[in-house]
Amino acid sequence: MTDKTVPLITLETARLRIVPLDRASFDEKRHAPADDPMFGTEEFREAMDELAERAAHDRKSRFAWYTNRLIYRKEDGAYVGSIAFMNSPEKDPDHVGLIEIGYATEEAYRGQGYMTEAVSAITEWALSQPKVYGLIAGVQDANPASDRVLEKCGFVKTDHSDALSLSVWKYIPRGRKKMTFLQRFF
Repeated sequence: MTDKTVPLITLETARLRIVPLDRASFDEKRHAPADDPMFGTEEFREAMDELAERAAHDRKSRFAWYTNRLIYRKEDGAYVGSIAFMNSPEKDPDHVGLIEIGYATEEAYRGQGYMTEAVSAITEWALSQPKVYGLIAGVQDANPASDRVLEKCGFVKTDHSDALSLSVWKYIPRGRKKMTFLQRFF
């Protein structure tokens, strides 16, 4: 079964193109050689493996939620980074409708507002999808720049784990409510 409700569409912002990987491209990037400067990094491969693992444990095929999205500058096609949803709206029974996001920016493009632009666009798109009521992100304490990105995008820090050195950020638009048990299925 495939998730026909969520299309693989390219998002465009003023400066960026956010391109979701189809299955073939996902597998190709996931298995990029270690000497590939963009996709061969350990961090990128770990993120792709985690997405693949989470998708494999989803009881339905929701590839569109688990694929990685590559971020490119419109002006010259430069690869800026990537952004992904880490779950589908129905996967986690305790957080139905709450989508986790993860992202990474290439070092050369940090501090220029690109990730803020990408997170804003992906947040807006996610909230336009059925059964999504909010977004969540975890940020390591050693990454204050990511905290600033989320804050600029309207996320609010809601929790912190000293044991994990991680802050939890949420974005739930005013008036949005968590789905009831029955709404999950209709």
